[in-house]
Amino acid sequence: MRISLFFLMSLLAFSAVSAKPVLVLSEEIVDFGDVNIADGHQTKMLVVKNEGDEPLVINQVSSTCHCVEAEWGIRPIASMSTDSIKIVLNPDMSGVISKKLIVYSNAKNKRTVFRVKAKAIRKK
Repeated sequence: MRISLFFLMSLLAFSAVSAKPVLVLSEEIVDFGDVNIADGHQTKMLVVKNEGDEPLVINQVSSTCHCVEAEWGIRPIASMSTDSIKIVLNPDMSGVISKKLIVYSNAKNKRTVFRVKAKAIRKK
């Protein structure tokens, strides 16, 4: 009887732990390709899917550079639903851009990393 009770309690505890949101990004690398500095800000949308059982809340998206910003909604993303993170690139000098962004959330994988890359050029 004790073994059965222990097994049941363990199973319930495991299911409670696994009932978290799971954040999945549509891409690990958001590639802007060649961008003209004179064109200013460029934007792309990154799709976020919650493959978990509970609502997903994005708390913060941090960038390693001022040239890349992220905008996201404040509403939780329901289980098996999607939303988007708007990535804004502001190339201010010529060259290759490769920056890391981190999504912080209440998901099982609390930190999710993706990269933004581009080649900023000056067209005359």
